[in-house]
Amino acid sequence: MLALAGCKDEAVDDSGGPVAPGGEVIHFDTRDGVTLEADWYAGDADAPAVLLMHMTPLQFDRTSWPASFITLLHDKGWSVLVPDRRGAGGSEGEPRDAFEGEYGRYDVEAGVSHLTGYTSGDFIIIAGSNGTTATLDYSVWATGEGLPMPVALGLMTGGTYTETQSSMSDLPELPVVFTYSTQERAWSVAQQGLPNGPDWVFLEYPDGAHGTRMFDAAPEVATDLESFFDGVLE
Repeated sequence: MLALAGCKDEAVDDSGGPVAPGGEVIHFDTRDGVTLEADWYAGDADAPAVLLMHMTPLQFDRTSWPASFITLLHDKGWSVLVPDRRGAGGSEGEPRDAFEGEYGRYDVEAGVSHLTGYTSGDFIIIAGSNGTTATLDYSVWATGEGLPMPVALGLMTGGTYTETQSSMSDLPELPVVFTYSTQERAWSVAQQGLPNGPDWVFLEYPDGAHGTRMFDAAPEVATDLESFFDGVLE
């Protein structure tokens, strides 16, 4: 399965503390009673906020987000929440539940609840690999539930696994940036032309890598993402 094949490698080392300076470790619960651990970087109370959803919990945790990218966002005055998805790092739960079935969207919901409880600004979600699965599931589900909606999404190497439960064609119309390597371009490129995607941007990196590994393979992805979301949030 591409979701796992793209992520099979050594597990990252959880240091037990915030990845970037200026954060604190917090805990919050999902609606089904799973306690998640996260790094929390509080920004200005009326500024935008960012939720970062890491790659598959079978091999990765919140430390797979580079400190430099977190700092780039936090230095703008934005709040940044970096949770361990269920079953990863310091979070409870079964890792497969984070991307198979209904529970992954509850992880996103819990993170969104923390953000909206702190800031009055808009929020965005950036996800790597099958973090895109839970992100899409939440974004499709939230509209019908009357839950807060992100104003934009960043999908770092989406794939067929992204649509395990939900379809991109059911996503409400909102700006989305897709980042992907030339090797893994097929699914992202296939989303071009969907009627709900007039504000979607597609960024291909010839020497890129999977998900959040793109930050090492193509470092410019960090400022490309920053520029995209700056344009959305200005």
